[in-house]
Amino acid sequence: MFGSWNDIDEFTSDIESVIGGYPTDPWPAIERCISRLETDLDSDATVYWLLGVAAVGPWMEWCDERPDLVRRAGNALEAAHVAFRQREGDCTHDRHPWDDGPFQIGDDLTAFMYSVQEADDWDPAEYSEEEASYGPDFRERMRCPRNLAAFAKNPAAL
Repeated sequence: MFGSWNDIDEFTSDIESVIGGYPTDPWPAIERCISRLETDLDSDATVYWLLGVAAVGPWMEWCDERPDLVRRAGNALEAAHVAFRQREGDCTHDRHPWDDGPFQIGDDLTAFMYSVQEADDWDPAEYSEEEASYGPDFRERMRCPRNLAAFAKNPAAL
């Protein structure tokens, strides 16, 4: 997936800089994120690409400088949505946050990215389960096809 916490931390920091309005040149990070989502819908890293594209979508719309990337991002999210909907049968969870109504995704998708990375790097031998800021199956649920489909269909994104 990634070489280390620093790799995904740097990636998430780049995305956070874009949406926070501090990028020196945001387009390489955005293009890299979209390209990875276009080509990787099967790895553990897919959740990062998906959240990254969804996070920068509103900024790209606001910026209005690269309509080609806005279209690519929208197409990548739609392809991801279709792919994950087709895999929903693989889900073994009894419930999801959106079962009782529309799924509300918070404004700060980078916080989800940091939480997923923390869960990915969590070592239960070092810390007790009570010290985690998420449930024991958080990592798995974040990669659930039904969860990923909901992120891909996020109305705030493109």
